[in-house]
Amino acid sequence: MKYVFYIFLVLLVIFILFLVTISVRYVNKVLYPKTKSYQEAKEKVIRQGFFPEEYIESLPFDELLIKSPYGYVLHGRLYPNDSKRYVIIVHGITMNIYGALKYLPFFYKKGFNVVVFDQRNHGLTSGPNTTYGYFEKWDLHNITDYLFNTYGSDISVGLHGESMGGGISVLNMGIDKRIDFGIIDSAFSDLPELFFMMLVDELHIHSKKLLSFINLFIKQRSGFSIEDVSPIKEIPSIEKPILFIHGEKDTYIPVKMAKIMYAFKLRNKYLYLAKDGEHATSMASDPDQYDVELTQFLNIVYPDVHFVEAH
Repeated sequence: MKYVFYIFLVLLVIFILFLVTISVRYVNKVLYPKTKSYQEAKEKVIRQGFFPEEYIESLPFDELLIKSPYGYVLHGRLYPNDSKRYVIIVHGITMNIYGALKYLPFFYKKGFNVVVFDQRNHGLTSGPNTTYGYFEKWDLHNITDYLFNTYGSDISVGLHGESMGGGISVLNMGIDKRIDFGIIDSAFSDLPELFFMMLVDELHIHSKKLLSFINLFIKQRSGFSIEDVSPIKEIPSIEKPILFIHGEKDTYIPVKMAKIMYAFKLRNKYLYLAKDGEHATSMASDPDQYDVELTQFLNIVYPDVHFVEAH
């Protein structure tokens, strides 16, 4: 019996070490993703198939340096236009302003002032880690504060968010009623559900208990819980119009997440599913149709303005 107990004890220690090793590795991957340089991000969006580089780089912009409520400085750009309408484009994980700039022509040619910025722990913006919206939504709130404080209380501000940026945009709309519209592209609906799917896909581990164990490490290392990052919980309280966009061939964030957020929104909701779109490539897969969907949506948001497609 003594040997059985020792064997059991050794196996238990090995199992605990395995759990800790898996958890620490996964937590490091989640909180400190390998982000792209400007050049790498630019090359990626060019490979995706739509990035009018000459046009975008011909446009004048003002550098933005906006203080985060958490102490670091948010690096961004404002592309000024002659209107009171502003859109903040929020990039996805591992990307930077180039992940946002690919959408600039669709808004700029419709007269919008366009803001792009590097999120916390991405691009030129520092910050201790990535929290998928828990802290980032307040960074976005500060950028909106800056726009209203600088350009007047009569401006209109909307959001376009891709992937993680889409989730952050929904979370931001839940706390900031000043936002007039959201265009939510390839976003996750619930972070715990997304992380669980990733555990199954990457590690072939079907255990929500392991996810809870990992979450303990996340809370200890970063000060937030993944349970507190759930855009779908904010959706029913958001009155302003939202256009949900998702690629039907997305295998990273499944299209069902867009569909369920659309279903949870009570009114002022629109859905565009890109037939050939993969993750964050709905626009690149069919830029013309993407522009049609954006134009129709913006004409609903601003019925007194007649927007046309950006050719």
